[in-house]
Amino acid sequence: MQIAPHPPNEAARLARLRGLGILDTLPQKAYDDISALAMAICKTPMAYIGFIDADREWLKARNGLDVVEAPRDITLCAHAILQPDRVMVVEDTLQDPRFADNPLVTGDLGLRFYAGAPIITADGMAVGTVCVIDRTSRRLDPVQIDALQRLSGLVSTLLEHERTRQDEAQAEAASAHLRNEQLVAMITAGLDAQAYIDRDLVYRHANHKYLEYHGAEHEEVIGRNVPQLLEDDPGMGMVVDNLRQALQGKPVHYQRLGHYRGKGDRHVEVAMLPVFDDTGAVAGVVKRVHDIENLKRNETQLRETISLLERKTLEQQRFIQVISHDLREPINSINNFTSLLTSDHAAGWPADAQRYLAFVNQGGQRISQLLDDLLRYVRMDKHRVDFTDVDTGALARQVRDDLTAALQRTGGQIDIGPMPVVRGDATLLRLLLQNLVENALKFVRPGERPHVRLSHEAAPGHWLIHVEDDGIGIAPEHQSAVFDMFKRLHNRKVYAGSGLGLSICRRIADMHGGRLLLDSATDRGSRFTLQLQRQPDPVTP
Repeated sequence: MQIAPHPPNEAARLARLRGLGILDTLPQKAYDDISALAMAICKTPMAYIGFIDADREWLKARNGLDVVEAPRDITLCAHAILQPDRVMVVEDTLQDPRFADNPLVTGDLGLRFYAGAPIITADGMAVGTVCVIDRTSRRLDPVQIDALQRLSGLVSTLLEHERTRQDEAQAEAASAHLRNEQLVAMITAGLDAQAYIDRDLVYRHANHKYLEYHGAEHEEVIGRNVPQLLEDDPGMGMVVDNLRQALQGKPVHYQRLGHYRGKGDRHVEVAMLPVFDDTGAVAGVVKRVHDIENLKRNETQLRETISLLERKTLEQQRFIQVISHDLREPINSINNFTSLLTSDHAAGWPADAQRYLAFVNQGGQRISQLLDDLLRYVRMDKHRVDFTDVDTGALARQVRDDLTAALQRTGGQIDIGPMPVVRGDATLLRLLLQNLVENALKFVRPGERPHVRLSHEAAPGHWLIHVEDDGIGIAPEHQSAVFDMFKRLHNRKVYAGSGLGLSICRRIADMHGGRLLLDSATDRGSRFTLQLQRQPDPVTP
């Protein structure tokens, strides 16, 4: 395992990270939402936002993970921050010498895929990452990588914004007990555009930033009332209404798109804070204007990126459905007429003609099966998982009944042991079991009868449901690829199929928050294991 070296600016980087005040803070919805967006955009079961401390990685937000922190030496994010200008993508950790023997890869997590976009502060310090991970290898397209990078930029903006807000809130709390003159001094030194307005809505003090936004000199503002200064602003009425509310002793916070003579149209966050005199009466209002134009632009870009991804997904689904509909009719015609030719005329044809007709018939059947599997895979994205108590023993028996014809044809046998009751979607779980059992019946050694065994184990916190066979098995070098779409390891003339069955099974496992594992060897057959969260339900016979 390769341990990531420290960046050249490690001391300054750690000082910057700790200065942000983000470490060991409580969960916040904004960060949780960004993590959830990253997971949705990249279509992974896990995502998180992590910050690299001196000897650990601490997770501010996480989806699909239980851990809060991990040793820095084993984290992939420690490598990602070494190249702050790019997203680090590891499509298959087992193929990367840096991580092939990493405990996160070889241990219970079973990490196979990683993508992390460094979180860069305004002064160029890489303090953490926005990451998506998976237990199976995968790839990201350029749009997903760009979206991940934009999300890390949004986290950077939130960090800076939150730190500024914390500093200002502390300054405001300390100044609440000071006299008017001390308040004026604080306003003048503030980083945001700030002004002090008395009960008559007259400006008494304004800092340089406030004057800069309004494109005015000190004497053009001080002594004038608010309606006079904002007479060209369409939002003047709303500003005056909020000022009057603050003068009643109620702090006011709002966002608006304002027009400023010195800056043009800007999205701002406005705080109007009542100032009390020694008697407890409201003496005036501090108006603080914080520019959030860049944040709004980032939000707009993020929404546009998400919308683009959604449109792309819908277009792909429509494309596949149209192809399926347009192809199904001619394929059905081909299959029907070849069946008629075979049954009514082929007996009198030459051997070559019969063989050619068989080729046409087999090709039509393969296309029909491929269309069915492709549509089933695409429609799963729109399927809402209906979690109920599911008797997997009953499902297994239904699958055995459905495959009666295949068992009679092959002379096969399906043994079903005690099976658990799990929380899941009965329709999807039945499809998963049927695909696994059909594969076990299909990939049998020449001259042998297939023997399939269904059983289960109760592991800590999980059910392990096994589908085991004595078939031809899968060589170790091919096992990581069997769940890929359209991946075939054998000639279709020997073993039929579309190459989508195991992809569908893995997708169903992911939709249940579980895992689909494979243990196989060419000399003893295969065992597929569905790992699901364990419920305290009784085992059924």
